[in-house]
Amino acid sequence: MRLMWAATAAVTLISGAVSAEEPSTKTLAGPSVGIGIICNTAEQAGRFVSLRAGGADSPHALQAVNAEAKDPRACGVAAVAFVRDATLDSRAVNDKLLQVVRINIVAGFNGSAWHRVSGMIQYAVIEGEGEAI
Repeated sequence: MRLMWAATAAVTLISGAVSAEEPSTKTLAGPSVGIGIICNTAEQAGRFVSLRAGGADSPHALQAVNAEAKDPRACGVAAVAFVRDATLDSRAVNDKLLQVVRINIVAGFNGSAWHRVSGMIQYAVIEGEGEAI
């Protein structure tokens, strides 16, 4: 069962869509901490950003993905410590590069404390490191 925490303000950080590109195998040296959209599958994360690219706001995009998955917790906002595994897809949307990234969650924040997690793979929508030209 995946960890979920309400952080509605983080939804506004995510906007865009994803397109196919070769998966990256670049792994960062240590864990990162972030608040944002995470999903159970890469397809769900890709669907979320596709809906955003089509004009849906973040709450409605999340609702649509979760309804399609018949799982109210398929995608949501979470505060996690994670190790970035591989970039699966990326696309420029609304002047931002968005990536669907496979992550290994090592801890989650429940609003008052961090809790260790092991062996939890999720798929995050992360604003990329690319440069606009």
